[in-house]
Formats: sequence, structure tokens, C-alpha cells
Amino acid sequence: MTAKKNAKIAADLITEKALAALANCNSLRSMHDTSKKLITEHQLGLAFDPKRNNSFEMPTGLLICNMAESIRTALDADAVQGFASAYLAGDYVEPMGVVAEGGKLRVVAGFARYAGLMMAIASGADIKRVWVTQVEGGRAKELVRQLVSNQQVQASPLELAAAYRELIEVHGFSVGDLATAIHRKEAHIRKMLSLDSVAPEVKEMVAKGQASVTAVLTADKHCKATGQDTVVHMRDQLTKAQRNGSAKITSKSVGAPAALYGRKDLDVAAPVLVQLADQLEKAIPFMAAAPGSVKVELTLDGSAMNLQDLTQALANLRAAFLTAQVGSALIADVG
Repeated sequence: MTAKKNAKIAADLITEKALAALANCNSLRSMHDTSKKLITEHQLGLAFDPKRNNSFEMPTGLLICNMAESIRTALDADAVQGFASAYLAGDYVEPMGVVAEGGKLRVVAGFARYAGLMMAIASGADIKRVWVTQVEGGRAKELVRQLVSNQQVQASPLELAAAYRELIEVHGFSVGDLATAIHRKEAHIRKMLSLDSVAPEVKEMVAKGQASVTAVLTADKHCKATGQDTVVHMRDQLTKAQRNGSAKITSKSVGAPAALYGRKDLDVAAPVLVQLADQLEKAIPFMAAAPGSVKVELTLDGSAMNLQDLTQALANLRAAFLTAQVGSALIADVG
């Protein structure tokens, strides 16, 4: 009978009685309880039906934690210390995600928070109770919760790849399902999963921060297309980077070609090049009529230009031209 009555009431109904009752509420709990009562009395529509999450303040003595269940291979020491400081100061810390099992609370999300809590207690903090939220749905939900946790310290690419792979291969997620669940783009997920295709030695470079995921995947694709060994190539690149004083492979650290000339080079050299072009244009008819050597006269006024800048500008332009020729030859060889 109640369900039928509620169905006839507009979802956005709010009567004068409801407005007056809610105006006297000064806490979320009172608003929750009052709204529930008003809906039962048909003074509020179901659009105002409040929901409570599954957060609870529970005894710390009931917490258990198995770090092997974390997607992380190692906790960030600074993050753990930060959580410990927050617990010691009595500051707000986002609740850990737990599963109730056999009278214990198994931590499934918030491993750095748990480690920080234990550190704070070991430092003398008297923390008898802590806020936790219940995670339901098994291992798949636990992994997703770890991946989207607001205070989760950013996991490494390899850790993300392993978690994504488990959700897809073990728990039946598609790439699209996973992207929706963790609020990331499909391209990001596919990129992390592609790490599985590179050699372990190259993955280790990513783990050590010696190369980015993009750099590794780009190099691997290029090496496979040209028949090169990716491991050898990446080791050579790392050696170049280290020789240039960098611990990471980047276009700059390995001496990748940069722009050899800029606007200033063109501005400095342009007057001379235009003068040369004018002289050549005048000489073309003579060369056409009587092929042979033609003398071109070029007059430079040292007082009107900085000859040192001109020398450098011309050198830069020449180097750019030669580099372009070498690049064209390489492309022709590959083709």
C-alpha cells in the first residue's frame, strides 16, 4: 500500500511542513532521520530520500593487513610518514577500505594509511578507533577501490599494468569496463598494458625511472620494425644519457637533434642571402646563353651588420641543411 502511495507522489515533492521540519535540522544525522520520516508521511518525494555510506569508526585492534594484496610492490616512505603525522596530529585521514572477515577487519584499500597508522601508534599515539569503509564485491572491487582511492599515492606504471591485467584476465573486465570503473581513458589503460610486450630489462628501466612508458613503447615499436634489439638500443640510449649527465633517457639527454637555427639566424642572414639571390638572378641569363663560369659579386658592409652574428647564423643554416640531407638519406635507406 505504501509503495503505491509513494508512486503517486511527485519525486520532487516538498511540502510546507517538510520545509519547516528541515529548517530545524542542524546536523546531517538529523536531516537524514527527519527526511526519512517526512518521506514516510508523504511530505517529501523520493528524490529527497537520503542515503548513508558504509563508514564506521571501528577499533584499531581489529585491523589486519596483508601487504601482498596491495597493487603496490613497495610503499612510499614519505607518504607513510605523512599519514603518520596526520594521525599523530588528529587530522582527518580518509577512511581505509576494509572487508569484515571472521571478526577481523582486513584492509583492502589504504595500505599506506594503515602503515602510517601503525607508525603513529608505535610513536606513542593512543589511537583506539579509526574510520573505515566497507568494500564489498570481492577481489575485483578491492582492486578498483585501490586504483581510485583519493589518497592513494600514485602507483608506478608497472604496478598499474599488473592491476589492469588482473582485472581483465582474471575478473573478466573489458578495457572499456575498466576505464569506466577507474575513471581513466581507454588509451591510458592500453598504454599500460602494452608494457607487457617489452623485455624485462626494459621494464626495469621504467621501474627505476630511467625511461618513460612513452619512450620505451616508441623505441620498442621502432626496433621491432627495423629488426633491432630493443634492450641493446635502450642500453645505448641510457649510456648516452648518463654520459650527458642525466639519469633518464629523454630527447635532450641523448642528444636528439634539436632546432639548428632560429628566427634570429634568418633575420641576421636574410640581407646577405637576398643580396646573393639578386646577383644570381642577374647571372642566370648569361649562364643560359653561354653555359660556363659566372662571377657573382657580393659586397658586405661590416659597419652595417655584426659579422660575428652573421658567421654563426650562416653556420647554423648550413648545419641544418646538411642534417636534413642526412635525414633524407636515412629515410631512403629504410624504405
